[in-house]
Amino acid sequence: MTPASRAGLSAVLATAIASAAFLATGFVVVRGLADLKNASDVINVTGSARRSITSDLAVWTFTVRSASDSSLQSAYAQFRAAQPALDAYVKAQGFALGELRREPVSAGPETYSVIETIGGENEEVQRTRYVVSQAYRVQSGEIERVQSAVGAATSAFVEASTGGVTVASGEISYLYTKLADVRLALLKEASQDAQRRAQAIAQSAGNEVGAVKTARMGVFQITPRFETSVEDSGSYDTSSLEKDVTAVVEIDFVVR
Repeated sequence: MTPASRAGLSAVLATAIASAAFLATGFVVVRGLADLKNASDVINVTGSARRSITSDLAVWTFTVRSASDSSLQSAYAQFRAAQPALDAYVKAQGFALGELRREPVSAGPETYSVIETIGGENEEVQRTRYVVSQAYRVQSGEIERVQSAVGAATSAFVEASTGGVTVASGEISYLYTKLADVRLALLKEASQDAQRRAQAIAQSAGNEVGAVKTARMGVFQITPRFETSVEDSGSYDTSSLEKDVTAVVEIDFVVR
């Protein structure tokens, strides 16, 4: 074989090898693109579930407070004078030992500001008064009895609120003690709702829903019955006896 023939053969072989390498590389690229496309074939859906609940625990607090500008002893004497009326009220309600808690009595000076005219000018002056206070906390599963106690409190508190003593009643807080179980059930129902939605969308395009790729749980909303307002950080209503609990999940499903 002449030198020229050998050079021509080498060129042909080089071209063939380059072509084979290009085809192989092209196959890998196409295959890689196909794999990437399959990996990105997902559908993102949001599922939700709602359940109505009735609170099973009522919590109510009221605070007895006595103040005196003269001395702590005077404030405490006033505070003690109000106790018979309060004790009679508590006894009449028939609270069990575990339903009523009396917080420790607090006593001490309290600084406050007043505006006084001094030398023809209004000036802010610091004053001191002496305060004795005690909080009562009622917690019971007998909600109607707590509501009745709140209704009967007005006259008792008026009787006790004499001689520098005031009794302040708070609102009833309505709670639900089995919320953990409800949350688990709602998460399951919300996930099932998301899957049904994904299937409906996928089937309309001739596809099928596969495994879950990612899942994100939203915040729970506990709102008064039939209320539609939501909070980004979740909500927990304690003002209503009847409530709705709503759970939301966001899921990415693989589509085949």
